Amino acid sequence: MPLRQNVIVIFDLHVNQSLVPHDELYALAEAIDEGAFETLWVLDHFAALQENVTHPMLDPFVLLGALAAKTKSLRLGILVANVVNRQPAVLAQASTSLQFMSNSRFTLGLGAGASPTSRFAAEHHSLGIELRKKMADRHAYLTHSVQTIRSIWQRDSSATPIIVAPPTEPNITIGVNSSELAVLAAQLSCSINIRWNHESLSTIVAKYRTEATKCGTQANISVWMPWSLEHTQNQEAISPLADLGVDRVIFLTTEKQHFSELMNLGSFSFP
Repeated sequence: MPLRQNVIVIFDLHVNQSLVPHDELYALAEAIDEGAFETLWVLDHFAALQENVTHPMLDPFVLLGALAAKTKSLRLGILVANVVNRQPAVLAQASTSLQFMSNSRFTLGLGAGASPTSRFAAEHHSLGIELRKKMADRHAYLTHSVQTIRSIWQRDSSATPIIVAPPTEPNITIGVNSSELAVLAAQLSCSINIRWNHESLSTIVAKYRTEATKCGTQANISVWMPWSLEHTQNQEAISPLADLGVDRVIFLTTEKQHFSELMNLGSFSFP
């Protein structure tokens, strides 16, 4: 989507997979394959985010494996895989599997996880998963996870036991909510994703870009925002983001009706 001369913003779709049955997710992925969205992202949660729960929150890696078989060109990703939920080796193996199954269309999104007092902590508490209290500890484990995952992907092919590397290393994007984590992502040569209306958006983006330049990291910034039909017709909500240096806008389905809206759009393009 061209917004002004020499500025292009990529558009993706992020689905809450607990809003509709899995066969509707399949149908949507097939409908938007080779369409206006570059990547289809899914959530990583154990419990649904909405109060009225009809469908399970499907495991993201299992779901993306199925979607890889249903699509040909649509990129696929997790936004974001909580490093608390899986050991780095498990994340590396699952990502490698998806790279093979999707013909290298997978992107790994990672998150440091929530604090024990956040609104997302209840699902972990109910399953006996311990959350780190200090943000510095959560960031340190995220760093460890990224480094370990990449070391597994880059493992010497002569080492035993033999662990096959992915055909190409998946890109890694970090879900950030602070300048500290954005700077860390740049140091780890990762892209970032942030809420579109974050109160410190401009500051976080600026610090990430500055650190990326210092580290020689190719800066890549995405924001997520709720899906709205209005976005297919005007640029009022998008242009200010592009002005900040945002490269990608990821629309999140937050209501069941969004799926029918997206299916009814057919083969559309953004203005």
